[in-house]
Amino acid sequence: MRAKREALKTLFTAIKECKVDSDIIDLLLLINSIKGVYTTSSCSGRVGIIEEPKIGAKPLSRWLIKKHFPITFEEAKNSLKAAQKGVIFLKAQPPIFHIVGENVEIGKKLHEIGLSSGFKYTTFKALSKERVLVEINSTEYLTVPLGGDGRILISDEYLEFSINLANEMLKRSKSRLPRLEKNFKKLKEELGEDELFYELNPPMARYI
Repeated sequence: MRAKREALKTLFTAIKECKVDSDIIDLLLLINSIKGVYTTSSCSGRVGIIEEPKIGAKPLSRWLIKKHFPITFEEAKNSLKAAQKGVIFLKAQPPIFHIVGENVEIGKKLHEIGLSSGFKYTTFKALSKERVLVEINSTEYLTVPLGGDGRILISDEYLEFSINLANEMLKRSKSRLPRLEKNFKKLKEELGEDELFYELNPPMARYI
């Protein structure tokens, strides 16, 4: 109960501060309104160009452009002008949700929902008697090296091809979100509403 209370406070604050991806707000509110279930972190999927000082140095990486919907060739091309130091990658990443079930049985249901909704990389990330963390994830990942140290080493034709592919992968992965929402509505009917959700922020009730 305490862990979910803190998770809900964090979520509601992030929504108010516009720090949550707008196209999954309703889904996140639905999930967190379910008894015995809450989210810890989520992303609705994204396409972007990132500059990494060296391989594996994620904390020091810098996004030149990052959007949660398709980007254009012109946007990508313009963002590359800001490249300075490190390896430049075009990336596409699918929606990802980290969801906690407050017992093993609920954790199993979350895992089943992810897989049945088409998120084939859904896995258990942590397991105990009191808490099961499930990562709902998909397969549409793309990483394309574009150059390094400010130099773009591919043609405009290949850049455009890569961007179109990245955008298509993002659209494909996001197309599963309605199915995921439908399955969580069924879970809510099964497990019931969590009064804590409405107690902490009653105005959020109008969204679900």
